[in-house]
Amino acid sequence: MESSAPSEALLLVTASTVPGTDPNALGQQLADAVIDLPVPAAAVIGTGEVPADVRERTRELAERQGMAGGAADLVVYFARLWLRPGPALPAHAIEIAIACRRLWEQRLRGADSSGMTDVTCLPAPNPDNWLHGARSCTSLATTTNAPAGLIPDAV
Repeated sequence: MESSAPSEALLLVTASTVPGTDPNALGQQLADAVIDLPVPAAAVIGTGEVPADVRERTRELAERQGMAGGAADLVVYFARLWLRPGPALPAHAIEIAIACRRLWEQRLRGADSSGMTDVTCLPAPNPDNWLHGARSCTSLATTTNAPAGLIPDAV
């Protein structure tokens, strides 16, 4: 079972954070948390730029909905995940995205622990567009203590 090649998933992740949250530190926390998925997993997560107009519209919407403190900043991440699928988590992009979101909400959600107030996670609908966006990442975080053999040497 360990000898098979790992499956790969490209995910788009957005996180709402409290003001002052370091998006690079949160990206590292997201990457490190994937080792707690029910199958061996590792990730490289890039921090993306959110255009100023999108950030402002997000804040305005949050204020109108009474969530000004909970959605002060928006961060976009490009997550590339490798895993050895099994019965607990098959190699299906939607199920992987759901499992990651649940894990991140359980482990990291809360202003006191990570600064993250909300997270969404979707499979990349178009790998070429995902790769184009990932090239503009301002930083990369790799899973610390990742299981051996999951992350390819040429990433």
